[in-house]
Amino acid sequence: MAETEMVRCSVQSAQFTRIEKVLEFIHHHLFLPLSLDDIAQKSCWSRWQLQRVFTAKTGVNVAQYIRELKLSGAAESLLDSSTDRVLDVALAFGFNSEISFSRSFKQFFGCSPREYRKRGIRTGLRQPITFIAPSSTNVQALPLKIGDHDFTQIRIEYKPAFCLAGYQGEIGGLFSSQPDFQQLVPTIWHEFERLKSQDSISNGAGNTTPALRYGVIDTLSLHDDRLTYWASEECSNNLPKNLKPLYIPDQEYVVLPHRGEIAQLKSKLEWLFSDWLPQSGYSGVDGFELEIYSANYQLNSPDAYMEYWLPIENHKS
Repeated sequence: MAETEMVRCSVQSAQFTRIEKVLEFIHHHLFLPLSLDDIAQKSCWSRWQLQRVFTAKTGVNVAQYIRELKLSGAAESLLDSSTDRVLDVALAFGFNSEISFSRSFKQFFGCSPREYRKRGIRTGLRQPITFIAPSSTNVQALPLKIGDHDFTQIRIEYKPAFCLAGYQGEIGGLFSSQPDFQQLVPTIWHEFERLKSQDSISNGAGNTTPALRYGVIDTLSLHDDRLTYWASEECSNNLPKNLKPLYIPDQEYVVLPHRGEIAQLKSKLEWLFSDWLPQSGYSGVDGFELEIYSANYQLNSPDAYMEYWLPIENHKS
């Protein structure tokens, strides 16, 4: 590795280490007002440097991150205890008054704290940004290359029941004895596109509005270590004759965002199941795991964005 590249990697690693310390400080002091001056002092950066580097590495600015995390923690508290006053919850997360807390809460969640508690549904909850270290099997040499680190922010969301139309096939999943999903999933999507295009031709001009695409892993269908995988999109009123319907019930999910080539998703999923989930207070449940893509998703693009939705239940429920 060239000397200039080694220096650049060393700077990148130092920045990631410092950001980790900033995140740790924030996560342990959410009950405080947490001014930018306080955090900058702890980070040994100026306010401008802190905001610039933090946003570049995590994708969110410091003030926005703290606000969303405080409100998410407050929302969890509202659901976990039906007796705590809204004012007590507000003060516990560093808000000065119930009025300012309720105003911020409604701006973020679209409803008041009392309405959120009454609904009793965990949704829109931001979890602490987490550092995903590269798998030891993928690290060939030090120093780490740029891009080997990743910060990810998990969300907890509720999705009402909905209907899909798609094409199904069988795959070996992530923890199968023969995990061939990376080879077979593209062929299932290719067949979905072929069948959909036939429908478009037979019905004349197709729908001009791009629809979200859903890859669905049916963990209820496990048979001989094989899973059913659906390539699909949301149904319109008229089900395409070449595609089959799939009903997805209402469910709470943990949402894992992924930006980059789709081949890199595998290591993130391993981290989600092996590291994040056992410590989260949630547990996975059998059902329908969702991969949500835009209609023009480019699987080999470094800028491609998709989300993996894993069905969960709360241990406190």
